[in-house]
Parts: sequence; structure tokens; C-alpha cells
Amino acid sequence: MSADDPRRNRHNLFAMLANVLLGGLAAGALWCVLSLTTDHDTTFLVVPLALAIAWFLRWQGYRERTGAFCAVGATLIAFVYAQYLFAAVNMAQLLGFPLRDTLFRMDFGLAWQLVRAHLGIRDAAFLTTACAAALWIGLRK
Repeated sequence: MSADDPRRNRHNLFAMLANVLLGGLAAGALWCVLSLTTDHDTTFLVVPLALAIAWFLRWQGYRERTGAFCAVGATLIAFVYAQYLFAAVNMAQLLGFPLRDTLFRMDFGLAWQLVRAHLGIRDAAFLTTACAAALWIGLRK
């Protein structure tokens, strides 16, 4: 395939979206697992995870605007996924159900209500800082 072939661009777009999605989901799951192993508030972990995602995407070759877009997108995916997992953990603990059953049976509306009840200004501040850090790493030459 030549550099101008549209199929090559589609493959590159697919690879970029896969990196963003899988990197964000992995970071969100890691954040949740680390949070479950400690009794302390782990909201700050979104910042080092965003930096790790941004450096990983740079290592994959996504730099400047593309890298910044990917890093911020993956950070937002990690945040949303971790919040969903936190809601599932809270629901499982409240009702005494296994976490796996709760993950598969929990309604999106209920998860959204649990997330909204637990989010605060501190979460928004750390998310903003994490997105800014990921943007900065992504935009570096």
C-alpha cells in the first residue's frame, strides 16, 4: 500500500482508536484495582495515569495534536470507566452481590446516579489537571 492509499489511513485510524480505547480502559481498571486495595482517597491517581497514557501514546508514535487528542480522550475514558467501576463496587457492597454479577446487571441510569452522588469539585479538579497534563505531554515536540 502506498502512503496515499485510503485503506492505509483507515488502518491508522483504527489503530489510533484502539490505542485510545484500550489504554483508557486499562488505566481505569488499574485505578479501580489500586483504589480497592487502599482505604485512602485515590482520586489523585488520575494524574499519573494520564501521564502514563500520554507517554505510552507518544511511544506509539502519536505526537503533537493527534497525540494530545488521543491522550485527553484516553484520560476521559479512564475516568468514566473507573467511575462506572466504583459505582458497581459500591452497589455490590450495599446489596451483598458479587461484583461480577453487579457489573453485568447494573442499569446505566443507576450507575449514573451513583457516580453523580459521589463526584465532587476535587474530582473535577484532578480530572482537569490530568487532562491538562496529558495535553501537555501530547503537544510536546
